[in-house]
Amino acid sequence: MPRIANDYAQEAASGVGWVSLGLGFALTLAPRKSASFLGWGDREQLARVIGVSDLVVGMGLLVDRSRSRWMLARALLNVVIALNYASVLVSEIPERKRATGGLGLMTCLTFVDYSLSRRLREAEAARSSR
Repeated sequence: MPRIANDYAQEAASGVGWVSLGLGFALTLAPRKSASFLGWGDREQLARVIGVSDLVVGMGLLVDRSRSRWMLARALLNVVIALNYASVLVSEIPERKRATGGLGLMTCLTFVDYSLSRRLREAEAARSSR
């Protein structure tokens, strides 16, 4: 893998790590407000669980040199969040616009994060074969 692509993948993973930490803190420290803002209704417990998961994934992305598995974990966490938005859409929670936007965003981010995890895995394999 070209060095520029590897550098980009590493920087992108760091950026995702910082965003995950920010979201994790918000969801963990203010789960009711965060859930309401995101259109999840009163799913305070779920917000807290996802927040803690975000904190773990964010720290992994920032401190572990083998970032591919953490990016894969981020993509899987996006799937969980997308499923939450889908459940909001079929429930009576009146946040349908936010849930529709959130579902679309999580679908896109899942693809991006999974693609980044594959790129990082390729870079890690190339680095270990040297």
